[in-house]
Amino acid sequence: MVQVYLKDWDDYLYDGVNRDIYIYGGNGECVVDLLPKMKEKESVNHTQSEAFTNTQRALTLLNKRLKAGIDIFTIRGVDCSGEAIPFLREHGIIDGDMTANALYSFTKKNGKEIKLSEVRNGDYLFEGNKDNKWHIGYAVSETRAIESQDHDKGVVETIIANRKWKYATRPNWYIQEPEKPVLTRELKLTDPLMRGEDVREAQLLLIAHGYDPGKVDGVFGNKTEQASKEFKKDNGLKYETGTIGKKTAEKLGFVWEGE
Repeated sequence: MVQVYLKDWDDYLYDGVNRDIYIYGGNGECVVDLLPKMKEKESVNHTQSEAFTNTQRALTLLNKRLKAGIDIFTIRGVDCSGEAIPFLREHGIIDGDMTANALYSFTKKNGKEIKLSEVRNGDYLFEGNKDNKWHIGYAVSETRAIESQDHDKGVVETIIANRKWKYATRPNWYIQEPEKPVLTRELKLTDPLMRGEDVREAQLLLIAHGYDPGKVDGVFGNKTEQASKEFKKDNGLKYETGTIGKKTAEKLGFVWEGE
């Protein structure tokens, strides 16, 4: 199974909060493209009366979004499962459409079912019964979730305990992004040579960016100095020396906590 960073998933979900609107069968298409198809989409599995009412509800919410100054070309139409579909497709996790019920089965197979009391960021939440799950939301913490709730509210952040979730699953494709190393001092060429685990981290980061610091030994020698100078030059920093201070450290991928 493909793995993706949980932060990327969270960023994707939050991007749609109070922006995207609920359209039955919507899978993240721009609402401008969905407008001519709204009544047709809403007619699937609904009576003509329900389709008309739901279309009006969605258009009322769209009007509110526009009055709030949101660019119509950034607004997507999504139903509850359709909120996740574009992200899952883009990252190669699925290659088609899925209902809430299908996502329940899929995440249970490629992950596990969990108790609601165990929910954490990255878990999927479901309303429904033993045989059919008809609504889905996505936990962003132990207490909050994001969901395409209904035609009146669209995509919103909600409190898990205030909703009617009955089931939860934990997909196996989300992983935490590695924590960035912390740098608390300038690294530079000195006599005697500067040594330490932070120098080793700098050498590893230089390699990750495509520069050769020589042996990864935690010693800031001439090759590390030269690799740092080349990195600084290529990133628009002053490169008279290979000293790794605040700006260089942050470009490399450190969290700077030096003076």
